[in-house]
Amino acid sequence: REFKLTRTLERLNNIIHRSRLATKFVSLVLVELDLVGTVIYCNAGHPLPLLYRDGEITELGMGGSILGPNPDAQYERGYTQMSPGAVLLLYTDGIVEAEDESGEPFGMERLEAVLGVHRGDDLDGLLGRAHEAVRRHRGPHEAEDDATMLALRVLVGAPESGA
Repeated sequence: REFKLTRTLERLNNIIHRSRLATKFVSLVLVELDLVGTVIYCNAGHPLPLLYRDGEITELGMGGSILGPNPDAQYERGYTQMSPGAVLLLYTDGIVEAEDESGEPFGMERLEAVLGVHRGDDLDGLLGRAHEAVRRHRGPHEAEDDATMLALRVLVGAPESGA
């Protein structure tokens, strides 16, 4: 009943700050997507989600700092709308920071290119092609960080109102 993205992150931030965990910080992004494609989100120091909509990629950047270090951190929520066919891609830093043999990271430009080219694929195909692009870039050496992605697509538009 009282669920508000920003308040939830502020409370979680205080819990992590007071905890005795060896690692006292967490990055995350909370996303709420309703049935008509309205997206409410708040990012706490996580890589920025990418929204591919109407031929353009937008980074969803509203939020605040990572959770834990600053007990007084405040967070802002962002709003956007996903039209039918739009794709929202969330990913960990292990995707964009995956390095090739010379130390060059995979980077945002390559991730956005994969999203742009394969946006029409089914989501399993899109994610498979993105992971394969990261693996090809990384080459034979093992990943040093997790490489996780989640993709969402709106399939239908807002219901029509009847008279």
